[in-house]
Amino acid sequence: MAEEFKNIIDTSYDKGITPFWIYTPDYIYGMIPADANGDRWVEVSYTFEDPDEPLYKTERNADLSFQFLLGEELGKGVSGYVEDFKVITIKEFAKGLEGKSGSEKIQALTAELINNTSTYSANFPIIKSKDDLGKLKEKL
Repeated sequence: MAEEFKNIIDTSYDKGITPFWIYTPDYIYGMIPADANGDRWVEVSYTFEDPDEPLYKTERNADLSFQFLLGEELGKGVSGYVEDFKVITIKEFAKGLEGKSGSEKIQALTAELINNTSTYSANFPIIKSKDDLGKLKEKL
């Protein structure tokens, strides 16, 4: 499982669209484009303390993927690990994306969190570039 996940990490930038990667003490989470247009996205997580099924992976269309990223991961998951994460502020940012495609929303949200991390948290554990992917593999 760890080798499969490392391969997912290594190829996550291959479609030419920046993926969304974060890590917590208990898991790594990613939202990765499945195609060059960003019409479909693969949601992945690797839970360290799950010996049977540490790797979770599912592919969805971009609109549904955005809903999971914003509502579940950022709205519920991350806020349990990052005490100062401003969920309301990121949801307000997302409201400004209405009318855009799901892919555009995911890409805009990812770019916002990478480029303006401190607006949302003093220590948000996001991967900002391909050069930082080693941080994920070190945790496996």
